[in-house]
Amino acid sequence: MLFLAVFLLGACSAELFDLDESVPFLRSSGVDVRFEAGWDAFVVADSSCVRVNARGVQAKPSHWAPRQLGAGWATRECVPGASPALCELRDGASAFPSRAAGLPPRYNASSAWGGLGCSRPVDGRVMDPSGGYDLSACDVLDGGGDVLLCGRSLSFARTALPDWSYWALCLIAVFVVRSLSYLVVHRVEQHAARPKSWWEDALTVLACAAVLPLVLSPDGDAGFVTHEEALFFGATCAYVAGYAALYAAYALSGGGDDPPIYNLIAATLQVIACRLYLGAETPYNPVIIWAVATRGLVKLRSQPRQGAALAGLSGLADSFVLSLMCVLGFEHSPLYLVAIFALSMATSDALV
Repeated sequence: MLFLAVFLLGACSAELFDLDESVPFLRSSGVDVRFEAGWDAFVVADSSCVRVNARGVQAKPSHWAPRQLGAGWATRECVPGASPALCELRDGASAFPSRAAGLPPRYNASSAWGGLGCSRPVDGRVMDPSGGYDLSACDVLDGGGDVLLCGRSLSFARTALPDWSYWALCLIAVFVVRSLSYLVVHRVEQHAARPKSWWEDALTVLACAAVLPLVLSPDGDAGFVTHEEALFFGATCAYVAGYAALYAAYALSGGGDDPPIYNLIAATLQVIACRLYLGAETPYNPVIIWAVATRGLVKLRSQPRQGAALAGLSGLADSFVLSLMCVLGFEHSPLYLVAIFALSMATSDALV
C-alpha cells in the first residue's frame, strides 16, 4: 500500500531548485530564471504558490492548500503582466524582472515595503526616482528575505533563523551524524563488541531533543506556508518527541544491544532540514528516506526487544512518517524510490 500511495501521489510533490549567489537577476546553475517564459512559466502556472528565498525557488503543487500568513508577512496585490517578471504590483513595480526586461531592476527606497532591502554595496540595480521598487535577487539573498506568491497575493517577510540558532542546529546535525556512524559500526560488529550501556547514547538523545525548541522558537510552524508542509513538519517533530520518550523507557528498563535511537537521529536531521528550507522538500530527503526505511526493515526482520506492542506502535509511526517523506517531501520521479528502497533492503541485510 505504501508503494501504491507513493506512485499515485509522489509525482505531485513540490519542486525545488537552488539559486546562485548572483545579482540583480535570479539565476540557478548559471541559467537565468525567467518566470514569464518556458519551463519556469509553466511551473508558476501549475503551482498553488511560488516561494523564493536564499534556499532557492520552491513551487508548491496546485492541489496544496495555502495557509493564512501570520503578522510578520507584508502582502500586496501582484498580477501577471506584460513585463518579463514573476508579476507586477499596482505601482508599476515588478517582482523579479528577468534580463529580458532590458534594464536592471529599479530602485527607489521610498517605495520599498514590508522591510524590503539589500545589504550589499553593489547590487546591480539602477536608481529611478520616478519608479517603484522592483524586487530583485538581493532582496532574498540578503538578510533572510522571503517572497511568496499565492494567486495574486505577493508577500514578503524575513524568516531566517538567528545566527546563534542556525549554528547550534548545524553543530547538533554534525554531532548526531557522527553518533549515527558509531551506532552503525557497533551494530555491524555487535558480536565482537561489548554491549553498550544506555547512558553512552544519552548525550545524543539530549541533543536531538534540544532541536525541538530551536526549530519551534519563536513562531512554531508559522514559517510553513501550506497545510501539507505544516502537517509534515508537525508529524516529524512529534516523531522526534515520541522516539525520545521511547528511549527514556528503554533506559529505565536497563538498556540493551539495540537502542531505539537510529530513527530519532534521522528524524532530527529531517526536522533541521525542514526548518532551514521552510518546506517539506529538501535535498537531504532521499538520504533520510533511505535511513528510516533501512531501520524499519531491520525492525521488521528482527525479534522485538521492547515488547511486541511497543515495537508495533513504533513501526506504525515509522510507516506514517516514511509515507509523508515519500509523498510530500520527494521531488524526484517516484521511480527513484524503487532504487532507494532496494538499497535499504540491501543495507538491512548487513545489519540484521
